[in-house]
Amino acid sequence: MLKNIVIGLVVLVVAVGVTGCSGVKKVGSVVVKDVALEDQLALQEKYIGEHAWTRAVLEDLTERVETPGEPKKRIILRDVKVTIIELHFVYSGAVILDDPDGKRTSVALDIERPLTPEKIELRLDEIFWFKDPTLRHVDYIRQWGKETALAVINHEVFAGMPADAAKEAWGAPDEIRVSEIGTEKEEQWVYKEARRSKYVYVINGRVGRWEE
Repeated sequence: MLKNIVIGLVVLVVAVGVTGCSGVKKVGSVVVKDVALEDQLALQEKYIGEHAWTRAVLEDLTERVETPGEPKKRIILRDVKVTIIELHFVYSGAVILDDPDGKRTSVALDIERPLTPEKIELRLDEIFWFKDPTLRHVDYIRQWGKETALAVINHEVFAGMPADAAKEAWGAPDEIRVSEIGTEKEEQWVYKEARRSKYVYVINGRVGRWEE
């Protein structure tokens, strides 16, 4: 009887391990993942070894830099060329980078579970560009003209700027609040930063104003 129970538990653990894949939950002491193994392999083949440019300021999950007053995490600024060396498919997801200083940086993807390949790729596109800045600039000129293209490259927004250009300039907002004023639809884009938040107000698809 005891032997049968032990065998049953072993089979359960093996079964869970085989079907496991990403975002994590636990069955006893066994980690169960959301993303199927074949999807993990496909994403790794697509992204590992790829060069990318940071669209946002990225914080290292592990390394802290001591500064007077308080410790803070090491960061990688925007527009820095990095190399993707690893993807993690557990909890909210993470990506491991090689930065220009030769340091490895672990960055949380902060994806709401369950993880899926589509969510992972969308998040990677939100925090990285996968095209050289010069080629991106040419694309921006073709899409929005020289003035807007230059603003996007310089991470600036201005009144009347198309919403998609503003998102390219400042990146994906952390939160979008929508309200309707008469026939106008206004979106408040919230960018949460360490010391204070900044905002873009989009009215009917164009920037109305912003606060930094």
